[in-house]
Amino acid sequence: MNDKYKKVVEKNLNYFSKTLDEFKDEHLAVAQSEISHLKRFEKMLELGDFQGKSLLDVGCGIGGFYDFLKAKGIHCRYTGIDINEKMIAKARERLPEIAGNFLVFDIIEEKLDGNFDYVISVGPLNLKFDPGLNMEMTMKLIKKMFELAGIGSAISMTSALTKKPTAGTFYYDPAEILSETSKFCANVRYDHTYLPHDFTLFCYKKDLYS
Repeated sequence: MNDKYKKVVEKNLNYFSKTLDEFKDEHLAVAQSEISHLKRFEKMLELGDFQGKSLLDVGCGIGGFYDFLKAKGIHCRYTGIDINEKMIAKARERLPEIAGNFLVFDIIEEKLDGNFDYVISVGPLNLKFDPGLNMEMTMKLIKKMFELAGIGSAISMTSALTKKPTAGTFYYDPAEILSETSKFCANVRYDHTYLPHDFTLFCYKKDLYS
């Protein structure tokens, strides 16, 4: 792990360990409001039909997306990973029926064996560093997610188009994200219609020419 990435990991671990200790609400524990979190979850469903498929949830926190899928009657082969041991411990405690499906894992630094139909991530790497570091780490994450997905991947992130930025949050330029993503995925789209400060990037493996 290089020094730059070590800073990212340390800041994320410290910040989210604090929110987990501070809040009992599952949305606030991962530093998201209930309305924003649920809207991001809803948007993830547009990636494809998760029913009966394998799904990797990157930065799963305490397992909120699994709760959301269960409430919707969507049954899939779910795996959740997070770099924060405290988050994973809480997820296992809350959801004992799939405790073994939650793993402490750093997808950017480590190689994850296996393949998944779908890979999603809801609001990762939104803490502010410098623009170059945020973009570098996020593009590495997007590429790793896409490589692990058999059908497609989706990631939500805070948008530079917001009219009400908050201190400490990094906002991504959707056009820049699209430009960088197109270097390894041609079948890509993004949606900025569900929240004023957020967008979701969808990447698909299937070649539309085939």
